[in-house]
Amino acid sequence: MSHSSGGSPELPANIKSQIQVSACVFAGSSAVLVWDILHNLRNDYSLLFEHKVTLASGSYVVSRLASLIYALGLTLFASYPLPACNTAFLAFNSFYPITVTATAFLFFFRVRAIYRASRLATLIFGFLWLSVLATSTTIPISGRAISFGDRPQCIVAHGAAYNGSSGVTITVHDTIVFFAISYRLVSNFAQEDQTRGEKIRGLFSGANLPAFSKALFNEGQMYYMITVVTNVITTAMVYIPTTRPLYRGLLVIPNVAVSSIMACRVYRNTKLGLTHGNMDLVLPTLNPSASESRSIPLSVVHFCPQRTELLSAPDSGSTGGQSGTRDITLKVTDSGFLSAPHDDTEIAP
Repeated sequence: MSHSSGGSPELPANIKSQIQVSACVFAGSSAVLVWDILHNLRNDYSLLFEHKVTLASGSYVVSRLASLIYALGLTLFASYPLPACNTAFLAFNSFYPITVTATAFLFFFRVRAIYRASRLATLIFGFLWLSVLATSTTIPISGRAISFGDRPQCIVAHGAAYNGSSGVTITVHDTIVFFAISYRLVSNFAQEDQTRGEKIRGLFSGANLPAFSKALFNEGQMYYMITVVTNVITTAMVYIPTTRPLYRGLLVIPNVAVSSIMACRVYRNTKLGLTHGNMDLVLPTLNPSASESRSIPLSVVHFCPQRTELLSAPDSGSTGGQSGTRDITLKVTDSGFLSAPHDDTEIAP
């Protein structure tokens, strides 16, 4: 293609192709975030206006809004001819440390609650959270964008060698949190005759947990595992030598979106007592005086802050009164703790 002597050179075809792919991936991530926010508007309203506002719920809001602005901003950066590319790049990237630290704070809240606000756990995971905060602040200043071509197309012209440190720190943080929570939940109910392989599998499956704890284990840990996997893949893309330059950060926005959605989903479901659709979880209600045990579906249990719900499951051998029944107490505190008797487990978002 010919150009006038005063015109700017055109981008090579392979660079244009990489930009188009990046724009499509960013747009898809933004669409998923928008859909998730719209899909959960009613629950978000309940969380913010019908429950006490806490530091955790504030982090929830910040994570969702900052991740959306970050994704939409970089989608615009990759697809629209902006006049001040470097300024726009810096402005949009400034939301990266905001969203990842807010998301990591939801992880911190949950693991701290699992360990019953232990001072040692608070120090360890607080340090990990501060590491995420420190390394994520390097992202806005680690790159420089320029305008290229007659139709000004913004591209990232320079990336500092340390711009992958944030991804590594987040991966380490989320992985340690995942295994720490799994270990805490599973170790409470580990059997002495279990082999090492069975114990390791239990970290991922929640085997041998009581039905109530296992369902909550699967509800939270499944989402956290997804976050860990996307972190590993995203970080690997940055450091694989054969990755094309513009593709090194291709999965950053999808990873930010997935991490925010998963962490916020765990917090929201725990705080509001939500379950998977029509999934019923049965809670055994054993009575030594009864000939058999009965169970009730978790879907009939309603979770309310600072209130205890008592449910009784009648035994078929009962003739009346309290015979053959067992009260089940489920409690959610303002900080998001979820507890039940005879189950030494506390779950928090």
